[in-house]
Amino acid sequence: MEEKKIKAVWYASIVIYGITLLYSFWKNMQTEDWHSVGMAFVAMLTPCIVPALFRLFRWKPVYEIYLLSNGFTYFASIWGGSLNAYRFWGYDKLLHFASGWLLCTATALLYFVVKQSCQWKDKREYRIFLIFLNAGNMAAAEIWEFFEYAMLVFFQNDCINHYTQGVHDSMNDMLCATTAGLLMTLCFVRYEKTGKSNFLIRICEKFCERNIRTEF
Repeated sequence: MEEKKIKAVWYASIVIYGITLLYSFWKNMQTEDWHSVGMAFVAMLTPCIVPALFRLFRWKPVYEIYLLSNGFTYFASIWGGSLNAYRFWGYDKLLHFASGWLLCTATALLYFVVKQSCQWKDKREYRIFLIFLNAGNMAAAEIWEFFEYAMLVFFQNDCINHYTQGVHDSMNDMLCATTAGLLMTLCFVRYEKTGKSNFLIRICEKFCERNIRTEF
C-alpha cells in the first residue's frame, strides 16, 4: 500500500478512535459508571505511546506501526477498558493473542535498534535473535500481569480476576501471548529459509530502511 494511503488510513483511524472515545465518555457518564469514565481517560493516553517513542528516539515514522498501535489500543483501551467488552467470552484472550504478535515484532525492532543492524552475521547470532524474540515477548506478557496484580493490591481493582479465577486467568493470558510469539518466530524462520515475509516482517524491513539504514 502506498505511503499516502497508509497515512490516510491512520488519520481515519484517529477519527474513529476519537468518536468512539467521546461515545464512551457520554455512555459511562450517563450511567454514572465512574470507573469506566476513568478508563476512558486512560484510553486518551494509550494511542500516544508509540508516536511519543518515535519522537523521543527521533525515528522516522512508519505509519503501519502507528496504525497497528491505534487498532490495538482501540479494542483494548476503549472497547475493553471503557466499554467493558472484556465481559464477552474470549475477548480478553483474543487481545492477548494479538499482543503476542505485536510484542514479538516490537522485540525484533528492539533487537535491530540495539544492534544497529538488521542483519545477523551467522547462524549462531540468528538463533540468539530467535531466543531474544520469545524472551522479550514473554517478559512483556509477565510484566503486564505484574501490573494487573499491582492494581489489585494497591487499588483493589481486580482486573486480574484473582477472586474468581485465581492464577488461571493470568496463566491463560501469558499462554496466549507466548503461543502467538512462537507463531511469529516461525514466520521469521520461514523468512530466513525462503525469503517469504508477512505484513509484520515487512514493517520491520521498512523500519530498518528508514531508521537503521542497513539491509534486512
